[in-house]
Amino acid sequence: MPGALLAALLLVTAAPAAAAEAAVATDIPAGQAKTIRIRSLPVGAAVGVRISSSGRVLVSFLGMKHLKAPSTGAKPLFRGVVQEKMSFRVVIPEADDYVLILSNRSGKEAVKVEAEIQAVRRRPNPPPKGYSPRPEKASWSPR
Repeated sequence: MPGALLAALLLVTAAPAAAAEAAVATDIPAGQAKTIRIRSLPVGAAVGVRISSSGRVLVSFLGMKHLKAPSTGAKPLFRGVVQEKMSFRVVIPEADDYVLILSNRSGKEAVKVEAEIQAVRRRPNPPPKGYSPRPEKASWSPR
């Protein structure tokens, strides 16, 4: 993707409560957009984004699959406009690389943007109260 800003590389590992953070500061010239790619987000990860800007910027957060092959009715996980400050949180529906697009395509002058991104892989839910595995699966000790 020409002109893409690959400034943030977040890898969320397979650990139960892994987290990754990145911060990006950039200028977006009038009539252009910048893209921040976030790699290898697992299903169920919570991604929080905080953005501050010196002007009006269109913000979109979507999966690479939707960016490379848009389908009818497909929508970004988040889309909004930031004038000064904004924050949002999404939960990742499928494992993929994701992108945060910051667009100043309709702007008349350059805009300074700072973005903070945090991704946290959530712990699995504990088993329900009273749950007990089958006896043959409950122990690893030899008989």
